[in-house]
Amino acid sequence: MHGLLPRNLDEKPVDIEQSHCWLKSGYFKGETESTIVTAHNQATSTNYFKNKILKEETENKCQLCKQHEETIDHLTSGCPILVKNEYLMRHDKICEKFHYSICKVLGIETTDKWYTHTPKPVYKEGNVTVLWNQALLPTSHIIQKVLQCET
Repeated sequence: MHGLLPRNLDEKPVDIEQSHCWLKSGYFKGETESTIVTAHNQATSTNYFKNKILKEETENKCQLCKQHEETIDHLTSGCPILVKNEYLMRHDKICEKFHYSICKVLGIETTDKWYTHTPKPVYKEGNVTVLWNQALLPTSHIIQKVLQCET
């Protein structure tokens, strides 16, 4: 498993500098950084890891969905059980950080810390509207309207 992350980064269209900038930022405790790097290297104690690497007599299927091999990739982005709630919560937390940052740049009043920021559905600041979790027209309709305006 050693070196799996660098090999994966070489095989996929990934910005390696951006992929590692979090390591240089110094925002994480050593224990957190270690856990993330362990996961990146696929060395977290999943059923797949126990079965294939440690050669333990254990089932390598996911404990939750029982359909796929329990790998880090499966747990972080492919488990049909986790997709119902956990992935959405993770997605929303990341979007809350972006929303907070946008509000700060626009001078919209927010909390001191991004993780205590609770986005409102609509913020208006001058001629700018910041939306949170709102349905939008499909992109193709937006592109058509832009093209109509240009002609």
